[in-house]
Amino acid sequence: MSDGPRTSPSLAQQARTALAQACVGSLVGRSATPAARALTIVKVTDQPDGQPVVELEPGSSMVRLLSWWPVVTVSVPGPGPYKALHLTGTARAVDPLDESLRAYRLSLLSTRLVSSTSVTVPLGEFKAAEPDPLWQHAPQALAHLDEAHSAELLACVRAHGLPETEAAVPRSLDRYGLELAAIRADGIRTVRLPFPGGPVRSLQEVTDGLRVLLTCRCGTCRHRSREG
Repeated sequence: MSDGPRTSPSLAQQARTALAQACVGSLVGRSATPAARALTIVKVTDQPDGQPVVELEPGSSMVRLLSWWPVVTVSVPGPGPYKALHLTGTARAVDPLDESLRAYRLSLLSTRLVSSTSVTVPLGEFKAAEPDPLWQHAPQALAHLDEAHSAELLACVRAHGLPETEAAVPRSLDRYGLELAAIRADGIRTVRLPFPGGPVRSLQEVTDGLRVLLTCRCGTCRHRSREG
């Protein structure tokens, strides 16, 4: 039974977006020493099916270890409130994206979002999910909203049933809408402002008024003038 249309990303979508955003991660494998683990920093490149390619220096001791025991865990920064996304799978050598490195494609066995506790993301859902289409635009859009449109955000939050809010801080932007932290005398509350007709595939699908704010068309933002 459906609880109605979704207004925020699923765990699988959050995990796929975290992988798409990652440039580097840590690769943990079994060491030749019993019960020990070997760790190295690797370049991480997302793939359409969610099974990433990792690249490392040819001289790394991990290259030899992978030939002996190919099951590894790749860890990349996780989406809040999770600290990390752990991808465990079998590493298979593939043609490198950078000719100076050794490359391995991970055939996934499990995916977990990790904080004080861990949450398993079902593999089927993870592979079927897509990274959020707005993730590349979100940091600049959020910075602009915070810097140039704090008054409009505060008025919006107050109009959505929290009239005692003292300040509104944009926290995240995704295909489903905008998330704000409403700061009040009694604490901080999370407010989701769904996009009408969402989820969207691009900022061009956002209604005109919101799109003007999110795409920095007002020309009042300091980071806009620096980029110009």
